[in-house]
Amino acid sequence: MNYKIINKQVFEQAQVRSVSDVPFTEEELQNGMLLAVSKVDETLTLNLVDIDGQKKFDVRWDDSSEIFSGWYSAWDNFTWCLDVVNQK
Repeated sequence: MNYKIINKQVFEQAQVRSVSDVPFTEEELQNGMLLAVSKVDETLTLNLVDIDGQKKFDVRWDDSSEIFSGWYSAWDNFTWCLDVVNQK
């Protein structure tokens, strides 16, 4: 496994059901909730964010960020980025 799960409970919940009920701290409302991070490049992360009251997934890498409504799209993008990082 070339990534580390940071928030196992929410990470697993996202795979099987909605994350709309996940509570955020004030800091998480501002910065997002870290779910997973690449073991090779710490700037590659998968986050849960709140955008206008809706939970979405944010794949961040270096100074870029891409928002996804669904888990599978976000996970596909995150794993694609992991593959790129691991080829370096």
